Amino acid sequence: MRFLFTTFEGGGHVPPALLVARRLKDRGHEVLFVSDEANRAQASAAGLRFATWASAPNRTTLGAEDDPLQDWRTRWPPAVVRSVCKAVIAGPAAAYAADTLALMDRFEPDAVVSNELLFGVMAATEHAGATLALLTSNVWCFPTREDVPPFGPGFPPARNAFEAGRDRTSRRMIGAWYDQGLKSLNAARRGLGLRPLGAALEQLMAADLVVLGASAAFDYGVSAPPAPFAYAGPLGEAPDWAKAAADVGELIDPERPNVLVSFSTAYQGQEQVLARTIQALADLPVRGVVTLGPALSPERLPSAANVKVVAQADHDAIVPRCALVICHGGHGTVMRPLMHGVPVVVIPTGRDQPENAARIAWAGAGLRLPRSAGVGAIRRAAARVLDEPAFAQRARALGEAIRREADGGERAADLLEALVAQRRRMA
Repeated sequence: MRFLFTTFEGGGHVPPALLVARRLKDRGHEVLFVSDEANRAQASAAGLRFATWASAPNRTTLGAEDDPLQDWRTRWPPAVVRSVCKAVIAGPAAAYAADTLALMDRFEPDAVVSNELLFGVMAATEHAGATLALLTSNVWCFPTREDVPPFGPGFPPARNAFEAGRDRTSRRMIGAWYDQGLKSLNAARRGLGLRPLGAALEQLMAADLVVLGASAAFDYGVSAPPAPFAYAGPLGEAPDWAKAAADVGELIDPERPNVLVSFSTAYQGQEQVLARTIQALADLPVRGVVTLGPALSPERLPSAANVKVVAQADHDAIVPRCALVICHGGHGTVMRPLMHGVPVVVIPTGRDQPENAARIAWAGAGLRLPRSAGVGAIRRAAARVLDEPAFAQRARALGEAIRREADGGERAADLLEALVAQRRRMA
């Protein structure tokens, strides 16, 4: 089978796509992985054939502050959606569509497997009548599912008629925010000879399958999502830059509880919350380890005698030796501690993070704090989670449920193979 993967440099969603692409390649399939030039080295390390965008946005560096999303500059939800529409979903839709059609002509895929934000890719496959699967690295990021709370506010599941009504109203309101990109999206569609859409999120209907790189147990225990959704399980894999990291033995203190602090590999204006977290740990009897990734340099943060700040560390190696993780709540970041039974304090800074924080709080596997939480609030939350065994017990229970689900990469590959096989039978 031939699979064309399309994504872009935006942080944590690239390694999961690389993982699934590599699993398909290892099964003997032909794979072309398309992303920004910044991801070429990662694709090469995975042994994947790589192509970059010709006319669509094409970043050359990882974690740079010139991220075209710039969604960290505002906290007003409609403005955040507008920035995502302008930078990825709709603004460059025509360019993504043109590049995708050229790549399809050259590679002749059996299926296109795309990041869920690339609406231009979706329009191109619709124009070509091609098989399309969307691959997420987290819970579904649009307010189009009715079996879970609407994405964005971080609501827990509705418990009564009032909260169910809240969810319905929120879905309509949030869905309408994406229509800020409808004019650009429909212009791209007209260029392809496609009918205009009445709402931007209607473009998602082009997908034959949506592979959710998340655990059903984590996603409020939903076991049977509506078509075309299917859970693969977590698609966690450390990026290459994290694997060549500091020696974990030098970071860990065997005599004290160790606390890992990590606030995104992509720049999201996280300096202040990181600084407050370091200050909060300074007065606790713990060893703090702060990993920054390529987004920040250690010189921009305060120091504390019991806190080590490093550019990178392998979370797969360090998390099992920690008693707590404090983080922004990115899906890949929270999956590692949960799968090791380590509780989490989440301070969301945006994107999917409020939703992940809500799921952790719902499961009792940690605490959620607002982005504005001060040093005292962070210190109290960390101390509470470390002192109360129930948080670790619930984190272990949730982790066991997650691990019982299929290997995410293998399950995703199974789903994509089955989709192509089904299309071949129908041909």
